[in-house]
Amino acid sequence: MDSSFLVYTLPNAADGEGGSHILLHPERSNWVRVNDTGLKIARALDAGASEEDVAAHLATSYRISEERARGDVSYVSGELGKACFFTRTGLKTSLKRPLKSLFFHLTERCNLACRHCYVSCPEHAGKRAKDLETAAVLRCIEELAEQGGRSVTLSGGEPLLHPELKKILIRCAPQVSVNLLTNGTLIDREWADFLADLEVGVHVQISVDGSRAEIHDAQRGKGSFDRALRAVDHLQRAGLGEKLNFCTTLMTQNLHDLKAIIHLTERLKVPLVRFLPLRHKGSAREAWDSIGSGIDVKDHEAFYRETAELEDSGACAVEVSCGLSGFILAIPEDAADDDLWCPIGKKLVVSATGDTYPCVLMMKDEYKLGNIYHDSLAALHDSRAMARLCITLINRRRKIERCSSCSWRNLCQAGCMGLALEQKGTVWDTDVFCDYRREAYEKAFARVLGLTSK
Repeated sequence: MDSSFLVYTLPNAADGEGGSHILLHPERSNWVRVNDTGLKIARALDAGASEEDVAAHLATSYRISEERARGDVSYVSGELGKACFFTRTGLKTSLKRPLKSLFFHLTERCNLACRHCYVSCPEHAGKRAKDLETAAVLRCIEELAEQGGRSVTLSGGEPLLHPELKKILIRCAPQVSVNLLTNGTLIDREWADFLADLEVGVHVQISVDGSRAEIHDAQRGKGSFDRALRAVDHLQRAGLGEKLNFCTTLMTQNLHDLKAIIHLTERLKVPLVRFLPLRHKGSAREAWDSIGSGIDVKDHEAFYRETAELEDSGACAVEVSCGLSGFILAIPEDAADDDLWCPIGKKLVVSATGDTYPCVLMMKDEYKLGNIYHDSLAALHDSRAMARLCITLINRRRKIERCSSCSWRNLCQAGCMGLALEQKGTVWDTDVFCDYRREAYEKAFARVLGLTSK
């Protein structure tokens, strides 16, 4: 092996005191838990000693039988092998990831005028709003399916205002899974029945920015809270109850209400609630002084701690996603092939004008890949711009100075690249939640080591 693994030991614990340790792969997200003896075995194997020599040394040092020593060495070697500790390929210089999903902003139109929206609706400024042409959307979906992609997200604006949404959904459903992101105010019984009757079915995300009408409606307009909750009832009655989730944007007006939103989710038997940070774009940029200036990193971190405590206590009956990118203890199965949790390179985001980007957080001219009206999906995905971005994705954890010396760099992978771009103006920095993630990893692995209860 050409470089040593990283070792995490709980502060104030020491080798030889019956402790446990986490061995972190130097290049991948893999890790293994070992005791003091396992650590000594791992270090000897890492230095190039043979299993036979390590076992002989172990038998002599601990005065145990050679058979037991060989068993201990074989076990540790096997665990390290399963976690690829004996496979070092070095830092990749290129990466092509298979295209798995598309995210469409089907229309710029919206029936609400939310102050915190990251999109500015042209109609609210007296301009003509654009819709994606149905033929172009369907061509992309068919091309995605041909390439093995299986997921499409339909957003807006408000996607239910697209004149041919039903046609798009009917064509989508047999080929890919569909996520519909909506404010919920236009979903009546007919729409709910239509969505439930689709061949594969649709997962519906409804935006909820307060646990009560006075909080939610202050951001989205009078009556929008009641209409969103009626949509939930229609969808549940139609049989889509297990395919629902709420989504909340954190802002000054609802920061005190986040726990109540979780309780509302539980009460309505919605399986999941997602919380997302407020973005300094679109309508939100114009209203920032009133909706975002009062929130800082500490507020987000306090909420992350609260959700972690809720999860630890087992008292919450719904899944809560707090929006903290880069805090994972295991790479998702669908990302195991290249050991990267970030979907960049596996997803394309299409604006209502057809312009295409690698991420919803990177919809800037400098990251534009092309346009679906002029370029095939394959050309967009295989573009030099996408290839350069995938190389950046690989290199950030090594080239960002703070990340290069951090034990958790292969797990957090330098945090969210898109969020760093929004917050710091560059992808060559980590996002603002770096310090909190470090703390969270230390606490999480302390629990893994069994040395603390919380």
